[in-house]
Amino acid sequence: MIKFRWLAHIFIIVLFIGCTSTKQVKETGYAAKTNFELGNYADALAEYETIIAEYVEQRKTDECPVYSMAGISAINLDQTQKGLQYLKQATYTPFADENTYAAMARTYRNIDNLSLEIEALEAYVGKFPSGAEIDQMKNRLFETYVESENWDLAYDLWPEIEAQVKMEIKYIEDYYHVNNALDNAELVEQLAGQLLDMNDENLAGLEFMAKKYYNIAENRYQEEMAKYEENKTRTQYAKLLEALDETTADFKISLGYFESLYSFNPRSTYANYMGNIYARFNDQEKADFYHNLSKEK
Repeated sequence: MIKFRWLAHIFIIVLFIGCTSTKQVKETGYAAKTNFELGNYADALAEYETIIAEYVEQRKTDECPVYSMAGISAINLDQTQKGLQYLKQATYTPFADENTYAAMARTYRNIDNLSLEIEALEAYVGKFPSGAEIDQMKNRLFETYVESENWDLAYDLWPEIEAQVKMEIKYIEDYYHVNNALDNAELVEQLAGQLLDMNDENLAGLEFMAKKYYNIAENRYQEEMAKYEENKTRTQYAKLLEALDETTADFKISLGYFESLYSFNPRSTYANYMGNIYARFNDQEKADFYHNLSKEK
């Protein structure tokens, strides 16, 4: 249910409506206010629509102060489209306030319209930096930037997120994905470690570590094999064997992470990595097994 703190608009209603209907509109406005605050949204909506009709008749819709309350009343009655129309109309008047944009943002989220939710959240954050719900709106705006892969915007907003929220694993994971997309390697590793400290089964952290050790091992393997191919001496061969012992150790670490990942989420990419690792171990049977699994997914 969407809440709304009443603002004293009754005198404004009276100011703009013609004298012949002033008394009736004033009474209707007070009745609408009472019903709204009591949660009698059907009665409140009907009364607000009576007031709106007066403004329409006077051709002064841009001076109507009750569109937000009408919109929120309609939304609480599950009349979503009507509610959004009224809230949108409110933004064309001087009376759109933080409640207008908060209601729009929540409603667009409920109907899964991410782009319009972002617009409403950005409007709230931009117009009401001291609003009662500014922290919640910023938190959600950060989430929507991540969902929509607006990585730079999410990164820029992160410093404005509440300190306690930044300690929640969901937000840390989102920030990890932001920095991973932006190739901020040092921060990505730091965040991956933080995620695993908080939950040793965290998939983002496990995947980072699995790929980290795989890449270390594979790059070293390729480098040492290239050196040996260029200079096939006993000395170089000895260096190759020493390097292969080290790469094997890193491959084993990587394999442990990938096995955990695959047990939680059997993705084809994980199976392919494991197949590659077993190929480096010269275990062709297991290499073929996991490579075949990767093709089935």
